Amino acid sequence: MRIIILLHALLRVTTFLGTSVHGVHVEPSDILKTIESECGDIIDCIDIYKQPSLKNPLLKDHIIQLKPDMEPPKILDKLRGRNYSFPKQTWQRSGSCPEGTIPILRKPTGAGDDIANRTIPLSPYGRPTNANIQDEGNGKLEIAAAYAVSGPYHGASAALPIWKVQVEPNEFSKNYLLIASPHERNFTPIKGKSPPDIKNQIAVGTAIYPSVLGDDNPRLYIYATTDGGETSHCLNHECGFIQTNNQFALGTRFQDGNSRVGGELYFITASLYRATGPAVWWLAINEVALGYFDPNWFPVPFIESFHNEMGGRVLDSRPGGRHTTTPMGSGMFPSTGLRSAACIAYYMAVNNNGGDQVDDPINKIVTSPKCYDVKDFSWDHNHPGADVAYGGPGGADCDK
Repeated sequence: MRIIILLHALLRVTTFLGTSVHGVHVEPSDILKTIESECGDIIDCIDIYKQPSLKNPLLKDHIIQLKPDMEPPKILDKLRGRNYSFPKQTWQRSGSCPEGTIPILRKPTGAGDDIANRTIPLSPYGRPTNANIQDEGNGKLEIAAAYAVSGPYHGASAALPIWKVQVEPNEFSKNYLLIASPHERNFTPIKGKSPPDIKNQIAVGTAIYPSVLGDDNPRLYIYATTDGGETSHCLNHECGFIQTNNQFALGTRFQDGNSRVGGELYFITASLYRATGPAVWWLAINEVALGYFDPNWFPVPFIESFHNEMGGRVLDSRPGGRHTTTPMGSGMFPSTGLRSAACIAYYMAVNNNGGDQVDDPINKIVTSPKCYDVKDFSWDHNHPGADVAYGGPGGADCDK
């Protein structure tokens, strides 16, 4: 009997260690290689068929689609003449994961332990109202973003900037590219008119969030929700994202790739796009198809996007009831121009054939224009993608 009790205890400890070390459940036997990065990140190479998302009951018996049936949108060549740099992730200097595995970051030592409390502050996205610009786990969500509603779309692509700024404790500063669709399907899409809701959402970007991501470096993330963030919150590998490529690790930082005001600008390119077949939404980073969300993960079908959004967000914890100085973007207002302010560059929608669709995100969401703002610079003849600058310094003026 004592042996049986000990075996059960060992099983519980092993399960706990697998979950607590990664933030998602990974069995030690699923790890085929471990890479220790020079920046302190620890990457475990996990058997692709034993990745955490496949343990979700909604994806039981799922057959992995190893490659999309359509290549990601091409962005890099179109940006070559704009003096942008595209850094690699730091962990890649220290090794690579073998074929048949995917890289998963161990939870940084500086991150919190409760995964539910960590992910909720990253959501929800979408159009705010006075009711939902509210406390998100001890703070106010600040938004400066532009969005387009000239769909239906089959996705969006853009270059996302990498800026490192000083974030106050328990706060975040992030950028993102988002696609969304409504649960209400009985509506007639009208170009320029918002859908009745945007409860199905997928977003990709970089975030500085020390209490969740471990330090003050901008790190890659993907987020999704099936109900507008009411109860569904999925960050990186927590729920339904199935990774198929071993080149990028979610949650990790980029090597020496922080933009400087008036100096060199660093970006990653990101695409959220649907291939021509079933409604499988793929994520591509720097034109590498990284993985996808299977249609079965969305209880209400996510067939097309009717709301493409981009910009920045800050969580303000309001100590003493006052606004903190956490910057958004570069900390500069969009009015300072594209060499100083953070910019979502070369935004293009994806049409139903997988090609570029020139689109202008003329609508905007700004919760505190005295401290954060957004500006649509549209496009020119040489660079037809739209540039959207966003950001600001935060501070006491936000409350005036």
